[in-house]
Amino acid sequence: MTSQAVSRSIFPAPGWFEALRAAAAADAELAVIGRWFTLDIALVVDRELVVLRLRRGRIDEVLPAPDIGVAWDVTLRGTGGDWETFLQPTPPPFYTDLLAMNSRVSSFSIEGDRRKFVRHLRALGRLFAIAQTIGAKDG
Repeated sequence: MTSQAVSRSIFPAPGWFEALRAAAAADAELAVIGRWFTLDIALVVDRELVVLRLRRGRIDEVLPAPDIGVAWDVTLRGTGGDWETFLQPTPPPFYTDLLAMNSRVSSFSIEGDRRKFVRHLRALGRLFAIAQTIGAKDG
């Protein structure tokens, strides 16, 4: 797949995650704040599940539709509309960050190991800010 095709993929297609992986790897800020950022996170979009293995501030592995033997620390669960709204370059109120969504968007939740989530909140915030520059739609 060409880099142009990867960058034009729609969330949550595998190509979208490859574009996020490349953008995160090139981000100097994430490289610094993510030195101890190690977390396995599941993103649930309606009925689709993707696990990201985050190591030292980088996306080490993307596991779409993982089998039953795969474990993770934190789940971010939302509808396709939740994710599409959140991934806008400038999202509307209540969709600006993960904690706001968890508090104000009834269809979105943060589940799992809250301590690990909070421990890595700054790096997660940066990762999702990078994701917002990619956006959710082809285009």
